[in-house]
Amino acid sequence: MSVESAKAAIKEFLASPKPEVLCIRGHWGTGKTHNWKAVARAQREIPNGVALNEYAYTSLFGLNSIGELKAQILQNTVVRAQIGDITSFATMNDAIGSAERGAKKAILTGMQGLFGSRTETIVSALGLLTSSQIICIDDLERKGSKLSSGDVLGFISYLREERECKIALLLNDEALEGPDKQQFNAYLEKVMDRNVLFSPTPQESASIAIPGDDEISQLVRERCAELGIDNIRVIAKIHSAVVQIVPFLAAYKADVLRNVVASIVVFGWMNHQPEIAPTLEFLKRHSRLAMSDAENELSPTEMRWAARLDSYGFTHVDDFDLALMDGIADGYFTQERIDLHASELNNRVLQQEATARFQSAWGRLHYSFRSGEEVIVGIAQTFKDEAAFLSAEHLHGVVSLLRSFQMDDLVPSVIEAYISANDGAKGAFDTTRIFLRHEALDEEVENRLDQARLAMKEPRHIDQIFLQLNDQAFSDETLSTLSSAPVEEYVRIFKAYEGDELRAILIGVFQYSRIANASEPMKTIVGKARDALTLLAQESRINTHRAMGWGATIPKKGTEDADEDLAS
Repeated sequence: MSVESAKAAIKEFLASPKPEVLCIRGHWGTGKTHNWKAVARAQREIPNGVALNEYAYTSLFGLNSIGELKAQILQNTVVRAQIGDITSFATMNDAIGSAERGAKKAILTGMQGLFGSRTETIVSALGLLTSSQIICIDDLERKGSKLSSGDVLGFISYLREERECKIALLLNDEALEGPDKQQFNAYLEKVMDRNVLFSPTPQESASIAIPGDDEISQLVRERCAELGIDNIRVIAKIHSAVVQIVPFLAAYKADVLRNVVASIVVFGWMNHQPEIAPTLEFLKRHSRLAMSDAENELSPTEMRWAARLDSYGFTHVDDFDLALMDGIADGYFTQERIDLHASELNNRVLQQEATARFQSAWGRLHYSFRSGEEVIVGIAQTFKDEAAFLSAEHLHGVVSLLRSFQMDDLVPSVIEAYISANDGAKGAFDTTRIFLRHEALDEEVENRLDQARLAMKEPRHIDQIFLQLNDQAFSDETLSTLSSAPVEEYVRIFKAYEGDELRAILIGVFQYSRIANASEPMKTIVGKARDALTLLAQESRINTHRAMGWGATIPKKGTEDADEDLAS
């Protein structure tokens, strides 16, 4: 039921003097309580909007007995003019002093004289006199463990039948479990006069959570609705995170902010509703291509996540997304964290714009029966113009299209444009990243990309250089990097690796010592390795034993040998 329909049901309930029970069910955070209180407060200002003169709102959260519930009802009872106000001693006295409660006031005066200041006894006794009033009982699913659903519903039935009260019960029935759920289902039809499912649309929830009309509010509302989030508290928290990050994005294009908002909506949903939102692990491996190829490997829940994310337009996670996730989890963002990914932000916008132009070129092929083969040439030219922001997979698609129309003469220039535009881009020439359904990779594309990959000298991490000494011990990069590295880096490497990896590293380093005409870099590498072993040997007797096994010379101090000195 939409918000407006639920509001209409509440208005009818409040305006009727007939003793009855209204049940309003709905998920947590969708606004059941908010809407009940808002409507009740508004109705008190309307003539005949609230039929009875007294009203009480109480939550069952943590209550463990009907006695406690009775006391809560009494303590929270107010007169019609105070519906929606915070209950206080003043409102309680007004309720007790009203004309309709003259009897209760008299009893209170008598019991005060009898029991003095024993307020709990007075409250409990007066709770038995509750009659002809509106009572809203909230949070049935959060009651204490000693209070059963059956007891609550039985008491509600008593209030209606014997005390002529009107009772509204608000709950998330899906959160009830075991006997409580069984009892609720069994009593539902017997006790409830009207059963309302409060299920606002995401658009309605977003409008309640974010009432503002500014550009940011409108944007967050739209994106939350598109993702299908209906929890008002979650939407409000997402909006708060967006408002917080806006100042850090002032130096970037407007499209950057829109992209960041789209990501924060997803990550806020994940962070604040982990019980229903996708996991980070799923998000990392999610893409349209992966879903279409591995559909049978997804669970039903993952299929729903994938469909929802695809409809929303979220297909992958990058480093900046991970930084946004951290900011949401931490509760704050920093300019340093944002600026660290400034290039990714701008590139993301530029890539989206380029992809849109490329897709538009393809659209002229698929969605026209009037244009001729010039659209094929147009696709090839658009690819060349946007090659820096497209992938090897796009390249394969364009080349395949040209081959199918026997336009082979255009293929070399298209491949060359891609290679030139992506020179130095990590992974741009990796043919294993090209998604192939059933077709084979174009031979010319494969050969040219392999050549480009081999020609591109990507600097290796020093750990890789040590680990690859067996194959690349005499490359200029290896000799230059290892001979210039400090001894401390050798110590770190020797301690970071064990087993076969450390054995291969040490053999690789000391192979230079067996070369008769070793170059200066080779000699430097051997010298630093020995210095590193000497430092390691000074850490313990067992490391002394290990270092000497690789030919390290352990210096002596005075007349004492190294082992005695190290053992002291």
